Amino acid sequence: GQEGAARCRAALPDPAAKAAAWAAMFDSDDLSNYLFTATALGFWQPEQAELLREYVDRFYDAAIALGDRRGPAMAEAAGRQAFPAYAVDAASLAVGEARLADGTMLPALHRKLVDQLDDLARALRVREG
Repeated sequence: GQEGAARCRAALPDPAAKAAAWAAMFDSDDLSNYLFTATALGFWQPEQAELLREYVDRFYDAAIALGDRRGPAMAEAAGRQAFPAYAVDAASLAVGEARLADGTMLPALHRKLVDQLDDLARALRVREG
């Protein structure tokens, strides 16, 4: 029940709900891995692209800091579940690739982001036809 509620709260199309979900995921260490995952799954909604735009670039620094604080398991969860996969555009890909190149993240997050960015690049090529 708690996981479903966390997912639903994070999915609300409201700036305050998004800010609260982001803060719970990345600015606090209070969420369990399960509640982090539920919140992340609710957070990114493709039909809310305009509302979420500001969070796409913020994801990388936030995920790196979270991994540094909470370790490889949470870093992997952030890379897997909290990645903005819906943001299929060249700018998002460029930001992600630049962050990978700087080499300042835990290996667990790095590996997950390599996979996610590969999927993002593939989706971008398909969209461009």
